[in-house]
Amino acid sequence: MTDEKKIKIGKLCNKIATVLFVLFFIDVCVIPIMNTIFFIVSTIVIAALFAACSIVSHIFLKDYKPE
Repeated sequence: MTDEKKIKIGKLCNKIATVLFVLFFIDVCVIPIMNTIFFIVSTIVIAALFAACSIVSHIFLKDYKPE
């Protein structure tokens, strides 16, 4: 895989992780109006996807230095 592809994928994963963080924040803020099971499942799914995107973006952007 070329460095350009790694940088593009890393930046995309970084943006997705940002969106997932916002979704997690919204999910936690609306806890009183949601079903408990749905809240637990959605929190776990969002956290797992956030962790995966963060790890992938960290690995792919490890040597990236913007000019």
